[in-house]
Amino acid sequence: MAMPYTPEQNGAAERENRTLVEAARSMLHSTKLPIKLWAEAVNTAAYIINRTGPTKVADKTPYELWMGKQASVDHLKIFGTECFVHIPKQKRQKLDAKSVRGYLVGYCGDKDGYRVYVPKHNDVIISRDVMFKEEVTSSTERLDYSVTSENAEVTTKLVNEKDCAQSCHKNEDSHKRALRDRSQIPLPVRYEDYAMFADYSEPKSYTEAMQSENSQEWQSAMDDEMMSLVENNTWELVQKPDDRMVIDNRWIYRVKMNVDGTVQKFKARLVAKGYSQQAGVDYNETFSPVARFDTIRAVLSVAASEKLNLAHFDVKTAFLYGELDEVIYMRQPPGYEDGTDRVCKLIKSLYGLKQSPRCWNKKFKDFLEKHGLEVSEADPCLFYSTVDGHKLIIALYVDDGLVAAQNEEDLNSFLFELSSEFHVTVLPATCFLGLQIRLLNDGSISVSQENYALKVLQKFNMFECNKVTTPMDKVTACESNGCIEDKVPFREAVGSLMYLVIGTRPDIAFAVSTVSKVLEKPTKEDWEKVKRIFKYLKGTYQMGIVYRTANQPGVLTTYCDADYAGDVSARRSTSGVVCQHMGGPISWLCQRQKSVALSTTEAEFVAASEAAKEIIWLSRLFGEITHLINTPVLKVDNMSAVRLMKSPVFHKRSKHIEVRHYFVREKFNEGKLDVKHIAGQEQVADILTKPFQKTRFELLRDMLGIRDIRVAG
Repeated sequence: MAMPYTPEQNGAAERENRTLVEAARSMLHSTKLPIKLWAEAVNTAAYIINRTGPTKVADKTPYELWMGKQASVDHLKIFGTECFVHIPKQKRQKLDAKSVRGYLVGYCGDKDGYRVYVPKHNDVIISRDVMFKEEVTSSTERLDYSVTSENAEVTTKLVNEKDCAQSCHKNEDSHKRALRDRSQIPLPVRYEDYAMFADYSEPKSYTEAMQSENSQEWQSAMDDEMMSLVENNTWELVQKPDDRMVIDNRWIYRVKMNVDGTVQKFKARLVAKGYSQQAGVDYNETFSPVARFDTIRAVLSVAASEKLNLAHFDVKTAFLYGELDEVIYMRQPPGYEDGTDRVCKLIKSLYGLKQSPRCWNKKFKDFLEKHGLEVSEADPCLFYSTVDGHKLIIALYVDDGLVAAQNEEDLNSFLFELSSEFHVTVLPATCFLGLQIRLLNDGSISVSQENYALKVLQKFNMFECNKVTTPMDKVTACESNGCIEDKVPFREAVGSLMYLVIGTRPDIAFAVSTVSKVLEKPTKEDWEKVKRIFKYLKGTYQMGIVYRTANQPGVLTTYCDADYAGDVSARRSTSGVVCQHMGGPISWLCQRQKSVALSTTEAEFVAASEAAKEIIWLSRLFGEITHLINTPVLKVDNMSAVRLMKSPVFHKRSKHIEVRHYFVREKFNEGKLDVKHIAGQEQVADILTKPFQKTRFELLRDMLGIRDIRVAG
């Protein structure tokens, strides 16, 4: 029995459902029958698979295993074949037609019943008296590919299906069709202008790696990986079991680059093909947490505030340290077989297994708790310790960790203990998860994504574009001016910009949020909006967040605002929330509200509710790793909303506002947050709700804490 909203607990059934749905979709679209016949198509797909599909027993269909007899397939026809159904005399008059035209959509019974869709009656009828027209497939011609011996040019010939079948039947034993070399297949046209080419090609397979010009580097990388596997006692070779499935594996090759674009190392990793694992047999729980970007920025702001020492560590082959609870068998790695039929019985977790991240996270958590660190209640991947005034903070993102310590001795002591338990690489905290970290002269810390922004501009051929001063001009009603071509990488561009928004650039959050609403059918106007964001990045790629140092604890301040009915197409409001500590943003939110607000006060309440939840969570997090001066402050520029939040009377203006009023008011009454009214000109969250002209935008951006990191340094 699967729990609600967890279909992964019954993976086999879900995979079969996917097979049926994809088959039904193909059948409906190839025959151009209406989508409302989806149930008929699914039933037909199941009917055919049961009588023709493979099973674990050789030469046995599912129907034969279940019924104990062979299934008849003589009556099977192509789905959607045009036919004529006989009308019984009881349902027609003397001069009425004796048949009606329809299309085959299913079967009834084992061999003598059909389900036919009749467009004239808009109904599906059942009958055994059906006359079928000649069956027609979606393509009556077949493509024959041949490769010339001189330049491997692909030529295409159209061959009649009947002649091709006869020819293949005559020559199937004498020769096999020559397949094209996959390496000779050209890149799709839609990627020609937008692909970002690496300085070093990354092989796709072991054979390709051994044939590449960097074969020695790849061989050395694989030897290092195998050495790590042996040192960690990852598996033992045993005879292949007869009653258990053996999963396969492959090599993954990557060229790791430094922040400045130079090559750091060639990396090879052995990865198990975990997609073949069976739920309940090869794995159970798979969820593993990672640190939030908000948590990482909070740690950096505390490090700037208290002038903590920072370091970055990377655990080499981290997943190999996790211990498996299940028994899993895997084939020997390509290039390292011993010539026998023995298989690897896994003792430790391996990359690619579904439970590997969870096993590693549990292993690392146990190590930290053993050394006196506590797990944060706000983030399960944040660990801290404060003993006799010696503070130690660790944020973990899979196998990358950021360490902040009160003094250098504590930092070195922890890294030494970590190195004695795991094979780690200790690096200066200059880059973490693509975030570039700089320690400024006055002790402040800047965080930016300068190199990533430059790579994005180069990837989408916008590096030479003209600069603009704002990421968005104005919001207009959705007007269709023609969809963009398929080769335009709209989704890729928005996804690349989204990572900047998540990391260090809340100043483009509203613009990216606007273009992300039209990913399904973007127009040329939408593509121009994306290019304008690129043009803004061209002039501001060096900008980032600066957390100022201080000699006293900081204040956690949150701004929230709402643009009432800002979405002109849906009449929904946009919520903007930003939480600041030590002069820089820690977390931010730019989100279209889920329902239509009836007034500006109601829209402000929705935003205030989201801000209150964020500030309560951050208060818990900061309360574990530092000390705040005062109660966190929530600043709102709508006086009616502020009065309503502080009022002891429970207002019931609408059911939508009622729940949010209760949440915000209760937190205010409990003393967990303080609500203050500010002037509209001081509302920092305004930048997350609407576009502005240059002067106002630059003022809000500076108030937000986004600055030129070179000037700040």
